[in-house]
Amino acid sequence: MQVTVRGIPVDYEVRGEGTPVVLIHGWSCDRRYMLDDLEPVFDQRPGWQRIYLDLPGHGKTPAPDWLSTQAQMLQIVQGFISDVVPDGRLAVVGSSYGGYLALGVLRTMRERLLGVALLIPDVPATDGSRDTEQNVTFFEDPSLFTDLAPDEEWIPRALVRHERRMLEAIRSGDMPAHRIADYGFLERLERNYVHTGAAAEPGPPFHGPSLILTGRQDSTVGFRSAGRLLDELPRATYAVIDLAGHQLGRVERPVVFRTLVDDWLDRLELEREGEHQPVP
Repeated sequence: MQVTVRGIPVDYEVRGEGTPVVLIHGWSCDRRYMLDDLEPVFDQRPGWQRIYLDLPGHGKTPAPDWLSTQAQMLQIVQGFISDVVPDGRLAVVGSSYGGYLALGVLRTMRERLLGVALLIPDVPATDGSRDTEQNVTFFEDPSLFTDLAPDEEWIPRALVRHERRMLEAIRSGDMPAHRIADYGFLERLERNYVHTGAAAEPGPPFHGPSLILTGRQDSTVGFRSAGRLLDELPRATYAVIDLAGHQLGRVERPVVFRTLVDDWLDRLELEREGEHQPVP
């Protein structure tokens, strides 16, 4: 499916019916890994309409030459939400860079949101710096990676422990997207990466059910900066998962990942049902 936002044909996919959830993927990826990460949870939970988009410059959505700032990217996401979910409340899930965009949505569209989940979110400082962890692998087995393509050589270093199934998960859900991303666009955007305006500043506390999931050994975005969002998200479960880096999800820690997303959905359903209860 496609919807045109500011002249950009944004490609997206809808699964299920019910309360809308917009899911925003990360940098140089597309919606495929989000489907792999999250559909095993949603498949067991009727009542949620999942809307997975490909951001501009990723997957099947092109990035025009004029698109070069985070403010513009956030406007695209806001416009997408307004067009695809024009009425009512919704939840937002963002992963990695998508978590940074989801934070911008929270700060600019909070009256529309039922809840928010930030999965290994990138939360850079105002100068674009990140408080990251040193790259580390605790359980190393190079023999599992003897058939890497040149553009896969980063994978063993990115994993906190080595299992062959992790390589296969990245190959199926991530590498096809990495290979078609618009890196010229990403270079432009990286020069104007930090949020500006209202999206850059913490807003009043958001009292919807929230989730912040981070990897204790994440050398890409770290975990500490996400913890600084707790005052802004007073109903957040904040988890720092050991034996997980930036591949937290179906790759490194699928059981705890799915358990905590499932718990977030439990809390959202209580919130959703409570909206229809008479106030005494």
